[in-house]
Amino acid sequence: MKPGVANHDLFQLKSITQPTVIGNRYFFVENRIDEASNQYRSAIVSVDEDQNKSVWADDGINVDPIVCGNQLFYLHQDADKHFQIMAMPLTGGTAKQITHGDNIQQIKKSNDEQTLVLKLAKSRVKAKYATTDFPVPRHVTKIFNRLDGTGWLPNDLSYQLVYFDVHTHETITLMDTKDDFDIKTISADNTKIVYTKANHPELKTDFDPTQGVYLYDVDTKQETYITASVDGGIFSDAQFAPDGKHLALTGNTNEHPNCTVNNFWLYSFADAKLTNVTQPDDQYDCGSELNLVADFVQQRRAKAIQWFDNDHYVVHAYHHGRSVLLTGTAGNYHVLYDEPVEIYDFSVIDDHQIVMSVSNPQLPSELRVLTINGEQVDATTIFNPNASYERDHEYAKVDHFTYEAADQTVQLDGWTVHANHLAAGQKSPVILYIHGGPHAAYGETFFHEFQTLANHGYAVVFVNPRGSTTYGQAFQSDVIGHYGEHDFSDVLTGLDHALNRYADLDATKLFVAGGSYGGFLSSWILGHSDRFTAASVQRPVTDWQALYGTSDIGFWFNRTELGLDLFEDPDAPKVYWDKSPLKYAHNIKTPVRIQHGEYDMRCPTNQSEALFTAVKQTGTDCDYIRYPQSFHGFSRNGLPNLRIQRIADLLEWFNRYKNDAANA
Repeated sequence: MKPGVANHDLFQLKSITQPTVIGNRYFFVENRIDEASNQYRSAIVSVDEDQNKSVWADDGINVDPIVCGNQLFYLHQDADKHFQIMAMPLTGGTAKQITHGDNIQQIKKSNDEQTLVLKLAKSRVKAKYATTDFPVPRHVTKIFNRLDGTGWLPNDLSYQLVYFDVHTHETITLMDTKDDFDIKTISADNTKIVYTKANHPELKTDFDPTQGVYLYDVDTKQETYITASVDGGIFSDAQFAPDGKHLALTGNTNEHPNCTVNNFWLYSFADAKLTNVTQPDDQYDCGSELNLVADFVQQRRAKAIQWFDNDHYVVHAYHHGRSVLLTGTAGNYHVLYDEPVEIYDFSVIDDHQIVMSVSNPQLPSELRVLTINGEQVDATTIFNPNASYERDHEYAKVDHFTYEAADQTVQLDGWTVHANHLAAGQKSPVILYIHGGPHAAYGETFFHEFQTLANHGYAVVFVNPRGSTTYGQAFQSDVIGHYGEHDFSDVLTGLDHALNRYADLDATKLFVAGGSYGGFLSSWILGHSDRFTAASVQRPVTDWQALYGTSDIGFWFNRTELGLDLFEDPDAPKVYWDKSPLKYAHNIKTPVRIQHGEYDMRCPTNQSEALFTAVKQTGTDCDYIRYPQSFHGFSRNGLPNLRIQRIADLLEWFNRYKNDAANA
């Protein structure tokens, strides 16, 4: 009998991102975690069609492989945590660092292969927390002044758009600005560069979530606002057609703030017309930036759009908890690829082939080539970075199920990870795990934590309640102003369905866990139900009024999610309190462990501290674990030793009460 996935196997498993094809070789970034240094590592790797593997760079973090002529270029993170350009011959040899100083946030290849287009970021102030013998004050002037995972945003931050000659290493600064931007695509003649940026970055008293697509003309030094006809929209990706006549885009109108379904758009340069191609069908959430909820993959580039030729495009979309690829011409499109997987990244090889890195709940990562022959589409595995691990281990079985909501108005998706190695007739305790967001989605992707919990004898049930993404606009908007209503019912109905469906689940030993919005809903459940044996509430929202002014996004997130502004709407204080789990904390009888990262700027630690104080006074068993140097998303990308410890802490708490229940 092979062992399942252990907690520490996080240090053995690898993921593949940023695939591309150069000649007869598939290049990609291979990601892993180094236990000895407690650091993430990303290597530049290639394999040929015979799966012969070559490692080009494996020291530290190396990303964005690009070939110009006979040289490989990539970004390497230096000792100051800045990215610099490295170069090495494709024939082999030693890599050389060819830039120094400013942080290079993006690198793109021009079409003549003579020039790289760079985005540089400059600042004298460090964003994250630091200690020094002679500290200086931090001066804050904008209401949007910090970002979870980054820290405080420096006032002096500036950005440059730069041409870099691959032969002489000379640079030409095309643009110098205080406004952040994200390079998306370069025209075939290298005279036009398209990027996205905030439409109103100058705001100091409010946050502007809108993001437009802009074109910079290298010759005239002029900027054109491509998405001006959708001025309030939020656009995330853009890609020139090879002949430059069209620009393909993903984005949305922001008609439903913070939860509008993304569409696929085409812009015609001939008549400056922007067309929403997929608008009639909101079941496809176009783009790659809102990936499925998981905890495994690193260094995604999430390019959503590619072109096969001047007329045919391919775009990534999410649909009912899985990835799909859409293709078409002009205003017509159809589904090209729809399998129960998540596509991390993909790249077009030619007019009938795509290379992509994929995952599913029982497959951490794999490199595949999609071959299109008329209406027939075949996927072939090229490389599995975990093949040796899988020879000696087995993943817990994961089943997908559908169920009807309690109000019988909608069908919902759920999944069950079954506990490993149960004896015949044996039942396992069950964890209901609730995702964050709420505008996010579980789905067909690998989840290390769930596999670890299954290896420790727990089944994990996870569902997409109303409010989740990938199911259309009405479904996604359902939770707005109605937190703790349909979403509350949907997760419990999904749990009941799984308990009735699968004979190996023990309905007498139920646990609940969730983080962020999942922390909100799990603590809300505890205040309204006593059916669970124990709970893990992680980085929660428990008090909406407190979140408004202390979260990096609270002042606008609360307004859009609850439908009321705390200071502008007279009913808001009551609504905020009525929708706060803290109001119902005196009802909590379930033993609860609260887990929170100390650097969290999204849901600051005062949310957990308030819940801990309230529950502790009731006499209910409750404790609180704080994880140092950890932001909101540390369970996915934080310090590896603390990721391992967080899961161990959850297991220790659940095991304690599972055993108490068994002995009762």
